[in-house]
Amino acid sequence: MLLQEQKSAARDEFLGKESFKDEFLIELKEDILKGLSFVHDYKQINATISQNINVIIETKYSELDFEKKLEKASQQEKAIYWASKFLQEKLNVAKYLLNPDWINRESEKASFRFHGLALKYIKLYEDLFRKKSINLSITGTSHKSVLANPEAVSVIIQTLVDNAYKYSKKSGKAEIHISDQEDHILFSVSSYGPRILDTERELIFLPFKRAKDAIKTQEEGAGYGLYISQLIARRINTIIEVEQEAQLKEKQGHWTTFSINIPFTDWN
Repeated sequence: MLLQEQKSAARDEFLGKESFKDEFLIELKEDILKGLSFVHDYKQINATISQNINVIIETKYSELDFEKKLEKASQQEKAIYWASKFLQEKLNVAKYLLNPDWINRESEKASFRFHGLALKYIKLYEDLFRKKSINLSITGTSHKSVLANPEAVSVIIQTLVDNAYKYSKKSGKAEIHISDQEDHILFSVSSYGPRILDTERELIFLPFKRAKDAIKTQEEGAGYGLYISQLIARRINTIIEVEQEAQLKEKQGHWTTFSINIPFTDWN
């Protein structure tokens, strides 16, 4: 038993080291390459699917606005459209796991409105929240721009919204807030979810690690969404924080908020 405890302590010490990030990525890269050895090819194939379904919807329906055309689309067309969008986001996560240096690559940086980017991903999940009878509210607004890799930043948005959807019980509620602060944009996602122990606050941002109660929910999760999101956050000089109310709401869980302060540019 003592030997097992020593092994566990040594492992925890290793995981806590900054050098672990680089060592882990080296190990992880080989594993990901086995299953996603053609990420670039998959992205191209998915881009073809996306382009074709867009053309079909664009030409088939007479409404001027694409969103209106999408509303008129058949269930099969909508299913293809949204499945392609979700696959694109999953491939983006794999992309940055494989090549974290792309997060800060100068050629990938652009000035963009964070609010518009966030709304794009909220839109992606609205129907899923609705089908699960989750009351989703969106508050605040932002007029500031961010200078960063928008595709990388979108991984953070998608991960936090996806977790809120995944761990929320039916007929629950979720809140998304966006607002301009003095020197940053506040983005937060709140929902009822499984308990996170104080000892697990840092652990959930480690690769392949999930809170014990999250595992008990039997919701699928690879355990690297928050890890890569936190890695991206640190690369843009910020951090994702989590807060949770101790009080348990019957049949719903604990009110949990993941938030991040995104630095904005000064020329707005």
